[in-house]
Amino acid sequence: MSATTIDSKGRLSLPRKIREELGLAAGDVLFVERDGDTVRLAKAVNPLQAAVAEGVAEYRSGRKVALKQLAKKHRVRSAQLEDAIDDVVDAKDIERARNEHRRGESIPLEELKRSLRKR
Repeated sequence: MSATTIDSKGRLSLPRKIREELGLAAGDVLFVERDGDTVRLAKAVNPLQAAVAEGVAEYRSGRKVALKQLAKKHRVRSAQLEDAIDDVVDAKDIERARNEHRRGESIPLEELKRSLRKR
């Protein structure tokens, strides 16, 4: 158990080890619950972010997941979930293509466009 002090404005600082273990960063939202003399804090998780993380994990593992079921489970709209997952997957594809280019495994898109214009 760790100890912390409340400052004159009612703020407290969570120990670094706990912040790191929970993945907490500046700007994160916490739920506060009182139970008698005990105060509990819980990280607020955006349901869309949780659904995207699960969907992307399923996609990367090679398993298929029904987006409608995943959206229902996390209480988000199917179209919104599909767009968010596409954005994440597209970003990964773009990064993979950049890495391939850096390793000399492909040519840059601009170079390809120039070569096509010359024809």
